[in-house]
Amino acid sequence: MAIACPRLTDIPPCGPDLRGWPWDQESTRFLSDNDNRLPLISVITPSFNQGRFIEQTIRSVLLQGYPHVEYIIIDGGSSDESVDVIRKYEKYLTYWVSETDRGQSHAINKGLRKASGKILCWLNSDDYFAPNALATIAEKLADGSGTYAIVGHMVRVHHDGRPPLTVRGEYENRRRLLQIWKPYEMHQSSIFWRREVMEKVGLLDENQHLIMDFDYWARISKHFTFKNVDQVLSYVNYHSHIKNADNFANYHQELKKQAPKYWGSPFRAEYWYLRVSMLYGFVCDPLVVKLGHLMSRFRSARS
Repeated sequence: MAIACPRLTDIPPCGPDLRGWPWDQESTRFLSDNDNRLPLISVITPSFNQGRFIEQTIRSVLLQGYPHVEYIIIDGGSSDESVDVIRKYEKYLTYWVSETDRGQSHAINKGLRKASGKILCWLNSDDYFAPNALATIAEKLADGSGTYAIVGHMVRVHHDGRPPLTVRGEYENRRRLLQIWKPYEMHQSSIFWRREVMEKVGLLDENQHLIMDFDYWARISKHFTFKNVDQVLSYVNYHSHIKNADNFANYHQELKKQAPKYWGSPFRAEYWYLRVSMLYGFVCDPLVVKLGHLMSRFRSARS
């Protein structure tokens, strides 16, 4: 059984050179520690060879100051220091395992099957929650709120010397989400949903490896809407070993290839609206931009 809601002085100390959140700081303590009406939040962390970052991830969950957190880590048999870090904090975890799996989607599903919370999410092992994020989530997704899924902002933490960048998260509607040729702003680490959502749409598609997050949001949006929260809920470490280190080129290629399967029947007007919109987005609009650049260069050469 995990030790609930530890304080900074309860958990193992961090290195002497580590400062700030979540190293030597903790979230504001949630006042109603003994209020059993507070929803249990299940956080799943899929992990594989992210020993450089996973301690930051773990501490950002444990130091939320929210008393009803179920923290589950599913490690895929890491060969670096990840397991040593997990063991360091294991008495504060609800469950953890390190064993070979079939990839990230499979690991997340293993965790979701173990989860018993009313509110669910996953947090990758190189990302971390913002202070007080879970208290906000509990309020926004409380029983009777009428809200079933939320999306907030995130901060990109660059490891190449660039300053952090706050990126807004926003859901407009299902049509806008499916228009992948227009960049959508829904960031996985800042998205949370109620158990009723999972009961309706099921688990992640384990055949998806690059776009399993988009696939899940698209499936959710068929039945539920996402409420926007104007608050930073997470931080994402951008480094050379992230899955989308190619500037999301393969991710967007996979989105483009699979896009039509989300549009529904070709006998519906919506299908053809999205088909034409995709044509304009990927063919016509880039041609217009290219022609504009050529015209600008031509005018410059003439002047």
